[in-house]
Parts: sequence; C-alpha cells; structure tokens
Amino acid sequence: MRLAAIIATALLATGAAGLLPACDRAPTAPKLTEPVSFTLAVKGMHCEGCEGAICGKVGQIAGVTACKASHVSEQVEVIAPVEQKAAIEAAIVKLGYKVE
Repeated sequence: MRLAAIIATALLATGAAGLLPACDRAPTAPKLTEPVSFTLAVKGMHCEGCEGAICGKVGQIAGVTACKASHVSEQVEVIAPVEQKAAIEAAIVKLGYKVE
C-alpha cells in the first residue's frame, strides 16, 4: 500500500480528516471595497494613442469601473477600489510612463 493511502486510511479511521483543509475548493478572490475616484499625475503621454494604451491596460484590473487619460493635462482619472491603486500605478509604469 502506498504511503499516501496509508495516511488517508489512518486519518479516516481516526476521524481526523475533517481537520484538513478542503482541496477541492477553488480559492476565492479577495473582496474589493467600493470604487472611489482618484487622479494620478502621469508623465510621458504624447498623444491619444498613449491615453488609449493606459486606459486599456488599467481597465483590465479587477474593480476598475472607469478610466480617462489626458495627455494634455498629464492626468489619468480612475474609478476603482482604493486597494487597487498600487496595481494601477504599476500597470502604467510597466507601459513606460512615469506616475508622480
């Protein structure tokens, strides 16, 4: 008998199987807070293509409900849970822009 089968049999016989975590459940995603509006100062945008690239990437982040970028004002307005702010900033930096 394989070691895993021996251990499983011993756990079942002693009733200890209920003490082990269930492995058949998918992990649950953390719950996000209500979205809030915040504005980021972003340097390096030159055109509407830059705006679209930023909002396209930011829009893929969980909880983001709106994104508006302006290369003229060098700002990105986002509506998202506040705990996603760091992920949003990281996504913008990864695209090659500077978040101030």
